[in-house]
Amino acid sequence: MNYTAKELAEITQSELIGNANLCVKNIDFDSRTIYSTTDTAFIAITTQKNSGEKYISSVIEKGINIIISEHKTDGFDDVTWIITQNSVEFLQKLADHHIRQFTNLKTIGITGSNGKTIVKEWLYQSLWDEFKTVKSPKSFNSQIGLPLSLLQIKPEHEVGIFEVGISKPQEMEKLANFFSPKVGILTHIGSAHIANFETEKQLIDEKIKLFKDSETIISVSYTHLTLPTKRIV
Repeated sequence: MNYTAKELAEITQSELIGNANLCVKNIDFDSRTIYSTTDTAFIAITTQKNSGEKYISSVIEKGINIIISEHKTDGFDDVTWIITQNSVEFLQKLADHHIRQFTNLKTIGITGSNGKTIVKEWLYQSLWDEFKTVKSPKSFNSQIGLPLSLLQIKPEHEVGIFEVGISKPQEMEKLANFFSPKVGILTHIGSAHIANFETEKQLIDEKIKLFKDSETIISVSYTHLTLPTKRIV
């Protein structure tokens, strides 16, 4: 990705306070993993267990000068702020805009209870020397991880391999709104997160929402599995 602070604010309907011309090529949400501050913005994400806003002062001390947050912290007027209503939705809106710029990218989406990372790495090793390929870093596949993965796409990439994970009902629909893979892969369905669903079928039905517009779907066989009417292999 390569955007100015002004462009980020406009794409996500956020408020900009500070230098509109600063360049952002990377967005980091973990203060512990910031090793280079050049062209990097920190996004403060609030979860049920923690708030990224607690770490704003520490990342500014490291040299970050662009903060994306739901609130402005007093005492840091030299920093450029992008104030958004919801930090997770900010990432998803930005990812939606970003991936739309690459209509020729062959996208592969991998979901399932287990095996997503293994399949992703195997595919990457099989394709990278023939096609310029981008993939999800580590196991980035959640409401936060997937958009951050999509922001890694560059104009030279020909294939994108991305993991997509959910833990509760209604989560996949949000992800499918901004990521619709041309090739969908459903891996093993196991017990992970099954407690949040009434039945295994409900879990599977939720996961395959990702494939609503896929041209090709690769799946293991389930007797009670109803996939979208597409090419299935």
